[in-house]
Amino acid sequence: MDDQFDNRELIIEYLESGCKGGDMGYIGVEIEQFVLDEDGDRVPYIEKHGRLGVRDILEQLSPYYSEVVRNEEGDILSLFRLDSNVTIEPAAQLELSISPMLSLADVEHEYDNFALRMKQILKPYDYKLVPLGYDPKNHAADLPIIPKPRYRFMDEYFSKLPGMHAERMMRATTSMQVSIDFASEADAVRKLRIATLLGPVFSYLLDNVPVFEGEPNSTLLRRMKVWREVDPARCGAIPGLFDEGFGFAAYADWLLSPPPIFITRPDAHPTGSMTAAEAYADAPMDKADIEHLMSMVWPDVRLKRYVEIRQGDSVPFDVALGYAALIKGLFYGETNLEIIEHALGVGEDGIWPYTEQSVEDAIDAVIADELDAVLYGRTLESWISLLFQIAPDGLGVEEDYLEPLMDFKGI
Repeated sequence: MDDQFDNRELIIEYLESGCKGGDMGYIGVEIEQFVLDEDGDRVPYIEKHGRLGVRDILEQLSPYYSEVVRNEEGDILSLFRLDSNVTIEPAAQLELSISPMLSLADVEHEYDNFALRMKQILKPYDYKLVPLGYDPKNHAADLPIIPKPRYRFMDEYFSKLPGMHAERMMRATTSMQVSIDFASEADAVRKLRIATLLGPVFSYLLDNVPVFEGEPNSTLLRRMKVWREVDPARCGAIPGLFDEGFGFAAYADWLLSPPPIFITRPDAHPTGSMTAAEAYADAPMDKADIEHLMSMVWPDVRLKRYVEIRQGDSVPFDVALGYAALIKGLFYGETNLEIIEHALGVGEDGIWPYTEQSVEDAIDAVIADELDAVLYGRTLESWISLLFQIAPDGLGVEEDYLEPLMDFKGI
């Protein structure tokens, strides 16, 4: 038996299991935030000078969650419940992941519950949750990694790559992500392509990096650029995404092509020269193996059993919810998808006239020319106008959720 071939097929089967048919419309939201003290400094994971650390914050939050995950030393790392979970990022950033929900009001309700509990815990210490795309005060190199093996392995791997951006990505960035359903393989690819091409527009709308490495920041899409320079084999636009025939098999091949940062099988010892396909070739991959492999790539838009749109900076939650509304309005209506495809110049033959470089060119144009930037034949200002014009048709009574996002950018 060719185990490598079987693992490719197992990944394809996993992706196929995400096809929802006609049962779509759910929105999942993940938002990361910094925990800062009254001086604007990051609250560390471990308590310092007798003051609460992020580990202690999670301990106080834990009674509201049904499952608690700890490391071997007993340090709390994550909390799970039916409608949301709280996890901790590499340098003690907190991430709230809200389970996919049909109603934006339900998403809002779940966040409000979390925010209220956090406020009660943080207020006695003059701490606060702060949504920004990048640390507002510190240099990334000065921030320690929390005691979680996954992050230690990642830090060791990235430290061997050239440049500073991996260090900055892990320690000093926070983002928000929106997840949407797909009906079929073709629908998944269509949404991956549209979300990837519109990524520079989305990133502009949520651009929220006033400070970078302790200095005032004047560069747009700063966090997006940091991510693109972490590891070209794992970040940016998915290779071959716009090629004719791209689908689950091509995505599986991409997942299996880089060397594994680490793998979760206790008896496996991959070498630096191995591809992931070779490292897992000793046995069929199970669900945990596949999901771990998918978590070790960070493209602009990631494919799991859903499409995960990843280009936004962390922003205040009302703005984040407005962004989730925008995504819902654009991606859950056939008419709006057709309008966007037409605006992108996709012909009736189904050929997408783009490559991964098209996305890089669009990012550079936005950074250089802002609203006057030309992306795929239209100005950024024109794209924003179009998206906000058509999104309400896919939202109905939820249209009002768009307003905080529009206000955030003065639209």
